[in-house]
Amino acid sequence: MDVTAKLAEFVTDLHYEAIPREAVETAKIAVRDGLGVALAGSREEDARIAAEIARQEGAREETSVIGQGFKTSALNGALANGTAAHALDFDHSFTMMGQPTAPIVPATFALGETLGASGRRMIEAYVAGFEVTAKLVHSLRDSGHDGWHAPSTLGSFGASAACGKLLGLDAVQMQMALGITASMASGIVANFGTMTKPLHVGLGARNGVLAAKLARGGYTANAKAIEGGFGFYQVLHQDAPINEPAIEELGRSYALVTDGLRIKPYPCGGLTHQVIDAALEFRAKHGLTAEMIERVDVDVVKHTFDRIVFRVPQTGIQGKFCMPYLVARAIIDGKIGLHIFTDSAVRDQNVLKLAERVQMNLDPNLKKTDAAGRPCRVTIRLKNGQTFVREAQHAKGGPEHPMTEDELRGKFTECAREALDASSAARALDTIEKLETVADIRPLCEILRS
Repeated sequence: MDVTAKLAEFVTDLHYEAIPREAVETAKIAVRDGLGVALAGSREEDARIAAEIARQEGAREETSVIGQGFKTSALNGALANGTAAHALDFDHSFTMMGQPTAPIVPATFALGETLGASGRRMIEAYVAGFEVTAKLVHSLRDSGHDGWHAPSTLGSFGASAACGKLLGLDAVQMQMALGITASMASGIVANFGTMTKPLHVGLGARNGVLAAKLARGGYTANAKAIEGGFGFYQVLHQDAPINEPAIEELGRSYALVTDGLRIKPYPCGGLTHQVIDAALEFRAKHGLTAEMIERVDVDVVKHTFDRIVFRVPQTGIQGKFCMPYLVARAIIDGKIGLHIFTDSAVRDQNVLKLAERVQMNLDPNLKKTDAAGRPCRVTIRLKNGQTFVREAQHAKGGPEHPMTEDELRGKFTECAREALDASSAARALDTIEKLETVADIRPLCEILRS
């Protein structure tokens, strides 16, 4: 199948008027969530470092650096804003493969601001990028994708598709942009728990802007760089069967409608969320305290076991990928908040004392019930002999257990208030929620710049 060509044709032929209304509304939710977590993420050290490098470059001032109070080039802005968008691990997930759409919002806003794009053009571009990413994900649904971080490897294609749409690339240019992207897609799981994990998303956003600009300038690439010999499929997903019907579905169905989003209620690795749900449920139902608990066993599948790797967190970032720390925090605090992932917070002796009694185990007998399943079993044994057990496939925030609109708006406001005053946060929220009516996104970007 001519995968690269079909993706390019879909992007160039897509028009706002043809997008289903439900897809438009879901896209606006995605944009709101993405910008909110980027505002909060802009306060993190990794985002600050990326922003400071952009400041030092002294590049053309055309794009706002979210939450940092200055402007830079579209390329530098995409890198800094993409890093901020993933810095807290609070950005929304997809049915499979983590947060493969995370680079799209930073890339489209970095480039869209330089163009003075309308809200409709931004939505159109975002939908193009989301659908390209989603169909590539589904085409690789049977791949183990071990070792690769999808928000960078696959998200880069979504970012380049979105940016190509904003720049008005024709089908041939769009093929070239996707071909260029195939040589830039990267990101390894070994860097989870470090600043380089959010850098993956920053690079994915920057890749999208750069690939689209190069293609517009006449740059060439292999027109079959995704599906061809030694192309993206073969090199990064060697021997994986390719589900071609997923690509054929482009334009016929919209993943924004059929799959939806998985909004994160907790700012940490998504593979831990159904476990956190269970811990919070047990706490609320049974009034659990740390002193009552003898032991907690968390049984997980290999995909989770290989990625949530820290037993005792040494840094705040490691805390986001440490199951014992997260379970202990959920039971002690009754929530997983924005401010428990500092180097000092993860050394809280009361929390670590309970975390010592939490054990994560690999259970090969746990099976997915559907493609989106992330199976786990949480067993809490109390000192008085009582035992509570909960098995789960899906976490709160996805289509199976959605967050309410009030919860979604509350998440945005909580995140935005990390970087903006109350009035600015409210104005940003109002503008995003009526994005399709906005004639020029630059005033919104000025608010986001803080």
